[in-house]
Order: sequence, then structure tokens, then C-alpha cells
Amino acid sequence: MRIVLWRPQYVRSCSLLNNTEKQKIYLIRHAKPDLPHNGKLYYGSTDYPLSEEGMIMASNLSNALKNLEIGVVFSSDLRRAMDTAEIALAGRCCEIRQVRGLREIHLGEWEGRSFDEVRSTWNELYEKRGTSFDSVGPPGGESFKDLQKRTVPAFKDILDDNPSGSILVFAHGGVIWTLMCNYFGFKLNDIFFYPMDFCGIHLIERTGELMKLIKYNWSSSLS
Repeated sequence: MRIVLWRPQYVRSCSLLNNTEKQKIYLIRHAKPDLPHNGKLYYGSTDYPLSEEGMIMASNLSNALKNLEIGVVFSSDLRRAMDTAEIALAGRCCEIRQVRGLREIHLGEWEGRSFDEVRSTWNELYEKRGTSFDSVGPPGGESFKDLQKRTVPAFKDILDDNPSGSILVFAHGGVIWTLMCNYFGFKLNDIFFYPMDFCGIHLIERTGELMKLIKYNWSSSLS
């Protein structure tokens, strides 16, 4: 996998970093939720809990994170992200700070509906969104461009307020993808061409004014 360097447009927080100090930022997708329709449905802002399998996945994530020195921890305010963080960090003295701006994309009238129902009821819009994920949203919902307009400022606030020490962020596939696109030049419309596994870890390293993508969708030991 190629390593991408990015020079941020904002300076305030980065200027507080020593030019040689490396700050690690971990973006972690939540574990598998408990979903209706055998998982074949549209869900984003709907607050589904973790499934039994998801709880096991979060527990396994705990083993991967056990030797990690943790600075601050943030999470989407949705249950599947918060529960993943709580299970993965069980026994650690960590405050998990909820950030509403990091919740998953809102899919409007499509929330909780099966793929087949959406395809048959909104066929024309369904086809249009299938080629323009970035700019076309469901009725009453967000496009990925809309999502990015709230995730990037929320993430920048975290960076500005925490210029040193490691940062863990538990969030969602769409949220992490919009951040990858903003910082490392991926295209919003290519979201389904790149893996975004449950409990996948994305490691960013910040040094001075540079951001480097070290790991994408990583799920093995952090040692």
C-alpha cells in the first residue's frame, strides 16, 4: 500500500507540535451491529446495538489495543461505536468522549429499509445514487459530500484540541472514508472500492505539519 503525505491547510494545532514529535491517530470502525433483514438494508444514523459476533470482535480488538499507550479517546455517539470503544478499552482508565459530528451518514427515508424495498420504491433515485454516491443522497438524508461537511470540522476540532499524545477515534465506515478522502486524496465516489472492515484500524501519523497514512483497514496485532 502506498504511503501518502499531506500538508494540512490548518496550522494552529500543528504549530504546537515539536517538528520531530510523531503523534499517532487511530481511526477505528465499530464492530458488527445486530441488523434486521439479514443485514441487507440501509442503515446509517439508526442506532443499532452490537450483535453477539460484534461483541466478540470488540473483545478481540481489546487484545490488539492492550499494549497501546492511550492519550485521548473519542467516539461517535451511536451505540455500536460507543459499545465497541467500551468493550475494546475495558479495564483501561479512559474517558470516552462522544462526538455527535462523527455519527454515520443519515440515510433519510431509506433508514432501516431493505435493499429490495429501496430499489423498487425509489428506482430512479437508486440508480442515480449508484453512480454518484458523493453528491446524491436519499430523500431527507445526506450525500457523502454532506457527511464530509460535518465530519471534517469535528475531526479538526479533535486535532486542534489535542496537539500531542495518541488519539483513538471510534467511528463508522462512511465517517472514516470521508476523512481519508479529505486528508489523503481518495475520491468520495470510490467508497465501495476500498475495504472498510468492522474493527478495521486506520493509523495516521502526524509530524509537525505533515500527516502520513501508515495503515489502512488494519486488523492484526499493533505490536
